[in-house]
Amino acid sequence: MTAQVFNPYAAHRHSIGANPIRRRVRVPEWVILLPIMVCLLGFYLAPIGFSIWGGFQAEGTLMSGGQYVGAEHYASLLRDSRFHGSLRVTVVFTVSTVLATYLCGLAAALLLNRRFRGSSFVGSALLIPWTMPLVVVAVVWGWLLDYQFGAVNYVLERSGLANRQIGFLTDPEVAIWSVGIAQVWRLFPLAMVTLLAALKAIPPDLYEAAVIDGASSRQTFRYITLPAIRATTVALVLLLGIWAFGRAFTIIFVLTGGGPAGATETLVVQTFLEGFRNFRLERASAMGTVILVLSIAFTALYLRANRDRND
Repeated sequence: MTAQVFNPYAAHRHSIGANPIRRRVRVPEWVILLPIMVCLLGFYLAPIGFSIWGGFQAEGTLMSGGQYVGAEHYASLLRDSRFHGSLRVTVVFTVSTVLATYLCGLAAALLLNRRFRGSSFVGSALLIPWTMPLVVVAVVWGWLLDYQFGAVNYVLERSGLANRQIGFLTDPEVAIWSVGIAQVWRLFPLAMVTLLAALKAIPPDLYEAAVIDGASSRQTFRYITLPAIRATTVALVLLLGIWAFGRAFTIIFVLTGGGPAGATETLVVQTFLEGFRNFRLERASAMGTVILVLSIAFTALYLRANRDRND
């Protein structure tokens, strides 16, 4: 007669088999996504729909229920010289800052792609602007570019590069470029990191073969580096365009408020001023709809470029 050894696992299986089998209930995916969908509907889609609806209401009637006037506000925007000026400022600001941001980011990426002593420290230091909040960046640049007490004017006068103080934020011909410099300083680390990742992905064998064939550094950059990062460049430029078009509001508003004389008044800034300073909510809603359409176009181009890059 052999002794039986107690097996707790067998007993556990026996006890489970004695009880009715509990079936796992499968929860539909839409139930899990329902809270997120409700938040998106309440905090994003509802305000957007309200803004689009407000753009078709008569001026001064939005808060009292509205009075439909069709595309009257949109037609007035086409005739408004101030709107045309803001559109021109937006185009100049977006194109110039995107180009400068890309070139600065490319130069920094090419520098960090080389092996040299202290490259990690330099890379970390160059990332500092990206880690700073937008309001802090605007305030710091406001101090630096101040007309009377700014450090930039002080250095220029002491070094003899300028014989008078420059109104970086008060001169209509200079203010747009001053704000653009602050925008480029804030955004170029994004371009640097993105382009550096693209440069790291280029196979070293291509450069070795180019050196063996006697290609110069300029030829290597033109025929190997630029084609290799072309897809990344397209996606990055569109992303920078989205940032310069819509996200530059904070820097512009804190530094100049859209002035002087509308020199830095982009479409986003003008929309804010129309709605919350002039209290023309219906007109601001129409302008916001125009900005929404342009933003969707930028986003669609970016998503398509990003898809092509991944393919």
